[in-house]
Amino acid sequence: MITTAQCRRVFSNTKYYSLLYISILCFSSLFFTLSGFAQKTKKNTRTEKEIEYFDEKHIDYTNKVYDPYIQTVIMHSFGSELDLPIITLNTIEKVMLRFDDLNADMREMTYTFEHCTFDWKKSDLLPMDYLQGFNEDIIESYEFSFNTTLSYTHYQIAFPNRNISFSRSGNYIIKVYADGDKENLMLTARFMVVEPLASIDPLVRASSVVEDRDYRQEVDLSVNLGSIQVLNPYSDIELVIMQNFRWDNAKRGVKPSFIKDNKLMYDYQGELTFDGINEFRFFDAKSLRYRSERVLEVSLQDDGYHMILAPDIRRSHLTYVFQNDLNGKFLIKNDDMLNPHIESDYIKVHFTMPVDALLGYGNMFLFGQLTQWKVDKEFRMVYNEEASAYELELLLKQGYYNYMYLWESKTDGPISDFTEGNHSRTENEYVVLVYFKDRSSFADRLIGFKRFSSFNN
Repeated sequence: MITTAQCRRVFSNTKYYSLLYISILCFSSLFFTLSGFAQKTKKNTRTEKEIEYFDEKHIDYTNKVYDPYIQTVIMHSFGSELDLPIITLNTIEKVMLRFDDLNADMREMTYTFEHCTFDWKKSDLLPMDYLQGFNEDIIESYEFSFNTTLSYTHYQIAFPNRNISFSRSGNYIIKVYADGDKENLMLTARFMVVEPLASIDPLVRASSVVEDRDYRQEVDLSVNLGSIQVLNPYSDIELVIMQNFRWDNAKRGVKPSFIKDNKLMYDYQGELTFDGINEFRFFDAKSLRYRSERVLEVSLQDDGYHMILAPDIRRSHLTYVFQNDLNGKFLIKNDDMLNPHIESDYIKVHFTMPVDALLGYGNMFLFGQLTQWKVDKEFRMVYNEEASAYELELLLKQGYYNYMYLWESKTDGPISDFTEGNHSRTENEYVVLVYFKDRSSFADRLIGFKRFSSFNN
């Protein structure tokens, strides 16, 4: 690069250089100076975007989608989409992960695992401490959608497999990223590996608190640690209880009310209680050729299929009525095709909850496995004054869905009292997880797991 001082020296020796040459040199200097400034500015701008991008992809160690093109993420025990993603250590049991990429073109998807603490934080273990084989691998099984209005690529992976397996129990997340770039994170999803050393004896009943008996369910249980030697059960044993496999309202940090030998008793009044909620609402989108129950209209428009559901009603004032449901889950199904995972279309489903007037001091949310059990702005309903109703349009894959509505007030958080009601007789599914904070291995081991229903336990 030619500096301004060099230009001055050139001008002072015009007898050796032509005026044209001098001009070229000076203009060249100015060009390169401006170019350097532009590159520097561009570089700074890119750095800011990269920092913003990295913050956006910060790992929460939750079930989370980071890329807007990724849809219908399903994690379950191999064999049934309704089974929980929990497998037993050193067995042939597997976890299945499925998801769609609406980007349509095939992208190279790589997956890896991280071991977590009982409360879903990154553990102190290194990959070599909990993984056998490779630390990461490429998802080789993918298929393109067939005969659908919206094109997508369907990916699936089952693990443990011949390339990666687990040597420790506990909480895990799987991380999937695209094109070999670990910052290009697609999704994270939780699963668990259990070593069944402790036995659990649970009981679900109406709350022992008199004023809550008609509305809440109480879980009492005992945990037999068997041959496990625990010096201090109050600090070394952690209990987690979930209703319908929801992490948002899981009970944690509860200590035994009584200990006898190696048996821990958890029998409290009001400590381990859950809202009874109501049976989940449902709609059937397994076929686009006919209108199933609760579907008012199915139409193919310029932007794809639309499905209008019948308006829902508030149930908080109604008497409890039992009906079989999936406890908030969904199944990808297609009555008209052989392979539902690649032949099912995506539909814009329209939900409506009529309310006489806009409710202040809070928001209405759609809720269930279809929202990853999260109260998120993506699933917040908008009030339509002309229709006097809360409305939401959501892109979903064909199947059978359960859902409910939650009202989140600015003081009480998300609750079902206003929209669904609570009943102690509702059939709910519960899961108990028992963790051992093993000081010798510097890891939180999952030593007990029990799944049971409030109807049969």
